[in-house]
Amino acid sequence: MVMMDDGFVGMRHMLTIVFLSGFAGFMEGPVITDVTVAAVCSSPDDACSLAVYLTGFQQVIVFLLLAIYI
Repeated sequence: MVMMDDGFVGMRHMLTIVFLSGFAGFMEGPVITDVTVAAVCSSPDDACSLAVYLTGFQQVIVFLLLAIYI
């Protein structure tokens, strides 16, 4: 392994993976909402509050489990 003056140069690939995984995590939220609305609501014109509650419940559970895991 070659040591360089700048310590972050050798970690570039790991930082890239962390950035991409974080970016993917933030991009999935709106998609989960759209899928939940499409599955629960009967037509696109409905103001379906159940889908909003289900999506919020999903996100709360995910963040709680993430907080416990970390």
